[in-house]
Amino acid sequence: MTIARFPNMQTCRRYVRSLRLEPYASAYELCDQMSSLRARPIRVVEWRLPIPGPMGVWIARECDDVVVVQELATRSHRDHIVLHELAHILCEHEGETLPGYEPELPVLNGVATEGATLRFRSAYDTTSEREAELLAVAFAEQLTDDLLEPRIEWDVHRYFAGS
Repeated sequence: MTIARFPNMQTCRRYVRSLRLEPYASAYELCDQMSSLRARPIRVVEWRLPIPGPMGVWIARECDDVVVVQELATRSHRDHIVLHELAHILCEHEGETLPGYEPELPVLNGVATEGATLRFRSAYDTTSEREAELLAVAFAEQLTDDLLEPRIEWDVHRYFAGS
């Protein structure tokens, strides 16, 4: 049984703030920052994963961590999948082995996934899945996008509500 390090959004947000990250516009940029902080590369690979099946896979190799994300997902969904798998990496969650799935995954930088630990999760009601989802949302809240209009209406509503 996994004991949650981040049992609620408040602890997730506090953790994200404690990292003192530079602004990032995508989950991919966040992985680059986390790679530097951890001194262990996190590589993101878009791959056409079999459907039905997981939308994201964490492969813990000897020299790096690899997040394989479903290339058929939309951009925002891919970002969320990457954030979710990144949360699993940071929390060091265990996964389950799905024998026979490995041949479906790419050879990454000339290094096969053979011998690596593949972290799949198929049960989404577990403590580790809930924790990864909460942490992914906390990271997503910090995403910046210079192309978006400022959300002025939120401040206006707060002002007139007296909060």
